[in-house]
Amino acid sequence: MEILIGIAGLFIAWLTYHKTFNSTPNTTEERNNLLAVFITTQKLHLEVQSIIQKYIDDNNGAEHLLYPNITFQQYLNVAKVEYEKGLSDKIYQDLKNNKEYTKSNIATFQNMIDTQHNALFQFKNQLLFLDK
Repeated sequence: MEILIGIAGLFIAWLTYHKTFNSTPNTTEERNNLLAVFITTQKLHLEVQSIIQKYIDDNNGAEHLLYPNITFQQYLNVAKVEYEKGLSDKIYQDLKNNKEYTKSNIATFQNMIDTQHNALFQFKNQLLFLDK
């Protein structure tokens, strides 16, 4: 009897692990949430780039320092490259169309996008403060 209970416990633990980390989502809720945050972060990133470009244009500020040893133009150039690497429409289409991502993969992507979104939001607020 104890062996049967032990085997049943192992089976339940394996099933729980598999459903939590290795199964593909049986609904599209996780994927849709990820895609929504991705699009929002894309827009926020482009908005930050626009604010930096406006500062450069309005203040002849390409060579002004944003951070020590980093000019507004240097930062803008890096931001554009990073956008293409991590937030481009190509990346979006891959996330949208790849049905093989597991719940764990989607959760990892979601965490990365949330972190990036929060950092961009804080940076945007700092930039808006500079403009005043």
